[in-house]
Amino acid sequence: MTDPAEWYRNIPTVTKFWFTGCAVTTLAGNFGAVSPFMLVFSWPAIWHGFQIWRLVTCALFMGKLGFPFLINLYFLYSYSNMLETGLYDGRTADYVFLVFFCWLVLVFIAFLFDIMMIGVPLIIAVLYVWCAVNADQIVSFWFGTRFKARFLPWVLLGFNVLLGGSGIMELLGILAGHAFFFLKYQWPAEHGGNDWIPTPSFLKRWLPDRGPTVAGFGVAPEGRRPPPQEVRRDWGQGRRLGGADE
Repeated sequence: MTDPAEWYRNIPTVTKFWFTGCAVTTLAGNFGAVSPFMLVFSWPAIWHGFQIWRLVTCALFMGKLGFPFLINLYFLYSYSNMLETGLYDGRTADYVFLVFFCWLVLVFIAFLFDIMMIGVPLIIAVLYVWCAVNADQIVSFWFGTRFKARFLPWVLLGFNVLLGGSGIMELLGILAGHAFFFLKYQWPAEHGGNDWIPTPSFLKRWLPDRGPTVAGFGVAPEGRRPPPQEVRRDWGQGRRLGGADE
């Protein structure tokens, strides 16, 4: 059995800060350390009260404790971890910019539609990017269903609706994730255009690249793509969601 301390130390940097921030902020809001109403997005409070921390905490506070909270943390750990150690291995600045871009899109949407929390959409956005990069990889879901990774975000949306949810949070995450993937990878690959959202140079200087990297993975022509692999989701055995079978 993996030692919890060792497991936590091995989480990559960005995923570790994000995972810890969500856990601590949500627990603090639920156990009375801070009022939940001080954590959610409120433009009047931000603009007139200068409560700028809400811009961050609205993406970390996950609402009430329960099974959905644990599932969302699991999604965060799994897909953020796989992106940070896979496509963005050695490119911390690029991965920070991915999360920042999706956060910025969701904050703008929250401003327009008065949405109080964007934690779940931000996780779904990262999940969407992983699924888009690994579009043809086969994943297994509950009840033995199997399908290509590109459909996973939509399956999660539909599953949420079946459980009585609105699916709005998942839809917003899909929108933010697709905006990043389209501008960063799909448009340049399909139309020969430039990268519309390059990582700022100051961020590159602050977090310089280190080897090895796998730059370009997910945007190669079809002939260069690796063959689809089956991905299992065995919740009972604690296997990484979306991880490839051995």
